[in-house]
This record gives sequence, structure tokens and C-alpha cells, in this order.
Amino acid sequence: MPRLLLRMFFIGVFTHIATSANAWTSERAGDWSGEGRWYLGAGFESASVDQNLTSDKGVSATYPSLKVGGVGPQAVRFEVTWSRLEDSSANWRLSGLDGDLWLPYRPDLRLRPYLILGMGYHRYYGKESEFLITNEADNGARSLNAGLGIVGNISRRTELTAAFRYRYLTWDAPDDDNGGSVNPADATVSSISLGIQQLF
Repeated sequence: MPRLLLRMFFIGVFTHIATSANAWTSERAGDWSGEGRWYLGAGFESASVDQNLTSDKGVSATYPSLKVGGVGPQAVRFEVTWSRLEDSSANWRLSGLDGDLWLPYRPDLRLRPYLILGMGYHRYYGKESEFLITNEADNGARSLNAGLGIVGNISRRTELTAAFRYRYLTWDAPDDDNGGSVNPADATVSSISLGIQQLF
């Protein structure tokens, strides 16, 4: 009798698991987009910077980034990313936010590509800061962003990401003492990033 009860118990458990798994796969099979969810993520970027704000024109740096985002209709993603690029040898850093749209191609795939478009705002801190303030210039830079990304699921709720981004940053410059305009400072940041994010 105990064996019969034990056998019936295991048959019931396995039937429940099989039914649940079948319902899950039939409802969500082939859809890895995460549509209707939001997510938190973290990662690292490795960047090459070409800029004319300081005397050190070319800089390479690796730095952290944090993001929060959501997956909307048609699996289009909008995310806000905070990053802090720091060059310790040149004694300056760029810190700011990017708002990007991730436009998917085949969002139902487990490994899927995206086109990235967006803009951002970053502030410069460093040895030129006092010069900028003295000359009534703004430490803040606006950026335009473009890139390509790949998102892959290691589970339904956990994703790995890789992206290549190109950012173009510009700082406004004040007029010179003779009333003439001064060309704005600019910088380009080409980066490769790797990250992990959790859907909720």
C-alpha cells in the first residue's frame, strides 16, 4: 500500500511538471524578446577616445556602466545607461547618462541583433575645469550615439549583452574677447561593452 501511494504521488508530480512545462512552452515558445518587462543591468566598456578638450588627444580606458530599461511594443527597448570614463594618467573623467533605443531584428530569437540609436549628456571633470569655468564655458557635453548590439538569453529572465557604440560629444564654447566665435570642443568615443541584465 505505501508503495502504491508513493508511486501515485510521483506520477502526480511528474504529470503536473509536464503539464506546466507544456503550457509554458506553448505560450512562450520562440519568444525571447522580454516584451512587457523592465530590466536592470551592469557591465564594462572598453573605449578609445579621440578628443581636443585637453592636450592628451587619444586615450583608452575601461570603465563600468549601469543601466535600467524596458521592453515595449514590437520588442523595442529603451534604456538609460550611466557610465564613468576615467583617465587617471591624464587626470580627467567623463561621467554621464545615455538614453538609447534598441531596435530589434527578429526579437523572438534567443540570440538577436539590435540597432542602437540615442543621445546623452556627459560632464567633463579634470585639469581644464577651472579654465572652462573662468571662461564661462559649460563642462557639460551633449552626445549623439549609434551602434550595434547583441542580446542573448541564458534563461528566460537573465540576458547577456554585447554592443559596439560610437558617441560624438560636443561642448559649447564662449566667444573670445574680440567678439569672435570659438570652435566648440568635441570628442568621439568608440567602445565595446559586455554586460548582464535581469528582467523583472
